[in-house]
Amino acid sequence: MISRIMKNFDKSTVIGVIITSIIASIYSYTILGIYILGLTLVVIIRYKWDIFDSKKLNSGIKNITLSVVTIFILTVVIELWLQLYPHKFTGIEGVDVVGEFSDYTSRGYLNKNILNKKKDVIRILTLGDSFSVYLREKKQNYNNLLQQKFIDSGKSEVEIVNAGMEAMGPGYYWHIINKLGDLFKPDLIIVGFFVGNDFTEADFSVYIGNFIIEPKNLYKRYVTYDQFRHWRLYWLLKDKYSRYRDAQLKKEEAKHQPSQPVGTFSQTTFLEVEKKRSWIFDKNNWGLLNQRWRECSEIILKMKDWCDRRKIKLVIAILPEQFQVDPELRDAVLKRYKNIAKENLDVPYPDNLIVNFCRTHDIHCLDMLGPFQEQGKTRRLYSVRDSHWNAAGNGLAADLIFDYLQKNQLLPARTPTGKP
Repeated sequence: MISRIMKNFDKSTVIGVIITSIIASIYSYTILGIYILGLTLVVIIRYKWDIFDSKKLNSGIKNITLSVVTIFILTVVIELWLQLYPHKFTGIEGVDVVGEFSDYTSRGYLNKNILNKKKDVIRILTLGDSFSVYLREKKQNYNNLLQQKFIDSGKSEVEIVNAGMEAMGPGYYWHIINKLGDLFKPDLIIVGFFVGNDFTEADFSVYIGNFIIEPKNLYKRYVTYDQFRHWRLYWLLKDKYSRYRDAQLKKEEAKHQPSQPVGTFSQTTFLEVEKKRSWIFDKNNWGLLNQRWRECSEIILKMKDWCDRRKIKLVIAILPEQFQVDPELRDAVLKRYKNIAKENLDVPYPDNLIVNFCRTHDIHCLDMLGPFQEQGKTRRLYSVRDSHWNAAGNGLAADLIFDYLQKNQLLPARTPTGKP
């Protein structure tokens, strides 16, 4: 049977099928499966009923191969362009050197004068993801508010150096401490661990133009390039489409619910985001969560070791996910996604993992979940369909951090200057 079928195909057609299959597997195994299934059906029909002319069949397969190869070559060319000049497509002026001090100066977060620490200053280095920079321009970020609380309490010698960066995680926090920590000369380090996604970000990854995400490590970046989903072009197309889709959804929602406040995301997209993050609270996923936490905890131990060797205090501040704080949001997610069972959810569990670990390893840890849940009963602490804290949420976080530092006497004594 096989020999009879193969007689219908010439050598170049067979080579074309192999080439097309290899390229299809790079784009997606689903595409490969569809291609193989379609080809198999055509072959079976040709064998059973002999309704396809062999020449036309060979010609059609060769045309498919030519089209696939052309698309693949175009994809490779665009990918090479994105590797060399990603800003041409992403709309940023240049490629950020994430994790280098030049990155902060180019964004205007800090300047080189910050490296000249005054003798009478008590410096707190804070690290975190987008929570550490959200509303920073309005001076409403918790780092801004924490700095002001020290000033208002008469501790003007305390200086907050915010080295946070959006879209980052524990792998990045350790990178900054290890690479730039001695330049910042901190007396205390506060690491904001966001429950929502930091569990999955033990590896240091970077974003380019808020569209493309890839590992900072070159080996990890390119070893997976046999799959299109790891290419820069894939990330660019995916995020461009996601932003376009969300914009259309927001327009539709505005038509049907004109009184609804405008949020960062549409209601549909926001619930999708919260649904994706909710996996860490599901008891069925705790095996994976514990594995992810082990990876993060190893990084935290590196931070502690770095701090211990320099006699610097380390504080892990646990930033709660809105899904934990807002019962209405939680109910909306459960109503939309029936595959999530309410009885399987344990929203404090991820926080408890971190708290117990820090207690075991003598690391100062501030869990904000309880106060946020309590305060969230009477006022909104998160921006509308955004998942970041609003001004009130940032204010509560600043209060909690300030009180924790004071209560545990974590600020070192001011260094005498000898001046009257």
